[in-house]
Amino acid sequence: MSMKENQTSHLLGGVPASLLTMASALVMVSSADLRAAVGMSIVVLVSTLLASITICALRRVIPKGIQLPANLLIITGFVSLVNMLMQAHFPVAVNLLGVHLAALAASPVMFEVPDSAVAHGEALTIRTALLTALFLSAVMLVCALIREPLGSATIWGRPIAFLESVKVPILSGAYGGYLVMALLMAVINALTAAKKHEKERSAA
Repeated sequence: MSMKENQTSHLLGGVPASLLTMASALVMVSSADLRAAVGMSIVVLVSTLLASITICALRRVIPKGIQLPANLLIITGFVSLVNMLMQAHFPVAVNLLGVHLAALAASPVMFEVPDSAVAHGEALTIRTALLTALFLSAVMLVCALIREPLGSATIWGRPIAFLESVKVPILSGAYGGYLVMALLMAVINALTAAKKHEKERSAA
């Protein structure tokens, strides 16, 4: 398998275990409310893409010994920039996320793709960064669409009267976040395995 096939199929043909482990806390804290999930998705998408482009552009200039702190500085800068824009245009999401939005800059998730720039080249790194950010955003949004209505009987902060009597408050908490994400990952893995099996059968 070529490096390109390995990098793309790692995301599209199967769920990377390391990424899910690193992203679990991120998904859990941002998916209790759809507004928070949308806000975090915007920050992850924009910051990851811009940071990857910048790191790839500067990777030959930055000495090897200081690449990690330099990457941290670049990522922190973009997360802070997007955070300021969010405070101006989407303050409710910033308030819901609180310190977790600022902590995103130090999240291992933000380093997973940019760190591959040296080994795998610019174009593949930027593409993988975008796919990874889209994948995480989709997971956060789907979890939020399950957790907020069923856990709080609201959607986008607005009450849903007919769900009030059947809501499951535990889904709004940390345990509920991990539970919903685990179920979602099980579905994704099952669909992925079925697709891979079908591809192998057709190739045989």
